[in-house]
Amino acid sequence: MDRKTLLKMLEGNKQATAQSMSLDELMASTTFANGAILVDDYDKIVFDDLRRNFPVWDRISRSLAPGETTGGFDQTAMGAARSAPVRNLGFTATSPTRSARTGRSIKAVVSNREFTLFDRSVYQQQGRRFGNLEQKDINDLMNACLLQWNTLFYTGDASGAPNEFDGLRNLVTATETVLSTASVVRGITNRISNMINTSSKIVRPTAIYCNAMVKQMIELELLKVGQQLLYAPIASLRSVFECYQLSTPVGMLPLIIDPFNAAVAGSITVYPTFIVSEDKLDWQYIEPLGNPGAEPKTFEIAMANDADQQYSTVMFGALELLGGTSHHYRVNVQDRTTVVDPTA
Repeated sequence: MDRKTLLKMLEGNKQATAQSMSLDELMASTTFANGAILVDDYDKIVFDDLRRNFPVWDRISRSLAPGETTGGFDQTAMGAARSAPVRNLGFTATSPTRSARTGRSIKAVVSNREFTLFDRSVYQQQGRRFGNLEQKDINDLMNACLLQWNTLFYTGDASGAPNEFDGLRNLVTATETVLSTASVVRGITNRISNMINTSSKIVRPTAIYCNAMVKQMIELELLKVGQQLLYAPIASLRSVFECYQLSTPVGMLPLIIDPFNAAVAGSITVYPTFIVSEDKLDWQYIEPLGNPGAEPKTFEIAMANDADQQYSTVMFGALELLGGTSHHYRVNVQDRTTVVDPTA
């Protein structure tokens, strides 16, 4: 007996017929209740609240990599001038100073999915009751790569794990710690003041990457003195969006609250917080088979069994930090149980 026939028998005038059915004829998904037979139709909803947005991916600079490694030079000084008498202008000239940056090897982030003939047949027989799961899974190959990329953006360690690219925790070498008894607001704003207070370089940080706990610490400190964080639109390299902003010596800087920027456990939990110049954070990438753009690219892979399908999604690249310690800083914020007065 097919499912449609059973459902019809359960309607209106079919009660007698349904009562006469044997238990063997009922489907395995059938449930009995007082005065009723409940037939479990397939649940058409696949609950999915997985993260598919990535706070920093669209914010930083991207450029094509020159080859298997990144490269380039940093200019650290220009030829010097001097004060001279008006009738004796000659002096020994000095040359600009440039140094080669350490090249970073291009790495791959990849995700694969295989659909066997049997799995595809079962899905077809169920009448695709669960939405287009196959297309959903293929699309999620890209999201899986970006999830991995955003994790490595902070924690990547090429020396400890050779297949990873270096992330901010390895690239940003200038650090300081805000103790649990010190103000987070003052720690961040004082550091920005020191960064921009130089006559040799133009330094202008553009964002603060932090964990949600750091944002909460900042907010509570400001509330303690009758102030609050501003929530307003701000422009990034590719979009305009609303976020919390902190008043700093270079104006209002966005607090990019990123769950991928996880805490570091220890005797005292530490939250790495990065003051960055986003135009000098460069994702240098290789386009897979010339497919344009930095986003992950998906390819169907030929298999020995032609009836099966396999898809592979890949992105190639390395994170390059331009400007070194001048334009980027890591502030390690210690966890705390009390709110510190930022004006004290």
